[in-house]
Amino acid sequence: MAQPKTIGSSLTVLLVSDTAKSQAYYRDVLGFDVTDWWAERDGLNGLALKLLQAASPEDVRPKAAAKGSSVGVDIYAYVDTWAKLESLYKEFKEKGAFLAQDIVTYPDGGPWKEFIVRDPDGYGIAIGGVDGRPGGMRSPIRPHVGAVRLAVRDLDRAVERYARLLDLNVNPVDRFDGKLHTFKLENGTDLVLEARDSEDRVDDARISPSSSQSFTVYAADIDAAYNFSISAGFEEAEGIDRTSGQAHFRIRDDDGNKVIVVQSQKARVSRRSQR
Repeated sequence: MAQPKTIGSSLTVLLVSDTAKSQAYYRDVLGFDVTDWWAERDGLNGLALKLLQAASPEDVRPKAAAKGSSVGVDIYAYVDTWAKLESLYKEFKEKGAFLAQDIVTYPDGGPWKEFIVRDPDGYGIAIGGVDGRPGGMRSPIRPHVGAVRLAVRDLDRAVERYARLLDLNVNPVDRFDGKLHTFKLENGTDLVLEARDSEDRVDDARISPSSSQSFTVYAADIDAAYNFSISAGFEEAEGIDRTSGQAHFRIRDDDGNKVIVVQSQKARVSRRSQR
């Protein structure tokens, strides 16, 4: 199994002159999900910002243009196709975004296309990219797992349990048609819980094992993770295995979906060194 990443995401801090005004612009014009803690588009691994109220107007200082450039840029964001870039440009323009630079194509580096928008304080956000991977796209499929979908019988119960297991917030806007609930995870993958229709059920006890899914999450303390998982209402499918370089166990929900919880060797060594 691959080693878990240590840093899951990062935020760019912008000091703004009017927090409410900036939040409204990023939400209504640029399509960000905005909370009191951050503003993000496409998750915390997408374009993620922290909008903080400046102590004085002098502290709001967008970057000057670099040598050879005419427009200052504070943030660069990348897309993997020109179709997505042009779609974003059209969306921003139709919503009245402040455009500091229209789409420009540069022959070097791809070729490369980009455009630049500004926020109410003049911070510049450049959106750019090549059309596919450098050197040519080898596959039309991105190397990223977009979502894990689990079939469940009791959606409300499943949402409650997975929210507790993974320490997630339950947001009513993430419920669709009363049949789907989506959790947006920190790594950019969505966990989708789907209510199984009654005619799809095999029996009253459990959805057919052939239709169940599994996914892997990581923990720093395998024993604490195991005890917490059982207390959260999950059933042991396989006890803690410490025979390999990575301790792990498996749990299952009421519908037979399995979660593999792994503690890497690095985490185990770190914990022993603290004792």
